[in-house]
Amino acid sequence: MKQIIISVAGTDGSREYKDVEILPGTKARDILSKLNLDGFQLNRAEGGAFGFNDDLYQAVSQGQKLFATKSDVVAGEKAVPSCFA
Repeated sequence: MKQIIISVAGTDGSREYKDVEILPGTKARDILSKLNLDGFQLNRAEGGAFGFNDDLYQAVSQGQKLFATKSDVVAGEKAVPSCFA
C-alpha cells in the first residue's frame, strides 16, 4: 500500500489536498471516482497526464503529490474567424 497526495485545482479551496492510500492495480479512474472528481484528470508534478486506465501504483512513489485538474480546460487564444482578421 502507498500513500499519495492529490492536490485538487479548481474547487475554490473546498478540497485542496487529499491523502489517498492506493493498492497494487489502482487506476487513475479509481482515485477520481473515489474523490468524486468527475471531469478531472490526474497529472504529474513534472508534467504529463495519466490516462484513466493507467496503473498508478506502479507509476508513483510513496508520498508523491499528483494534481487533479479539470480535463476540459483548453489553453491558448480563441481563434478569430477569417472574416474578422
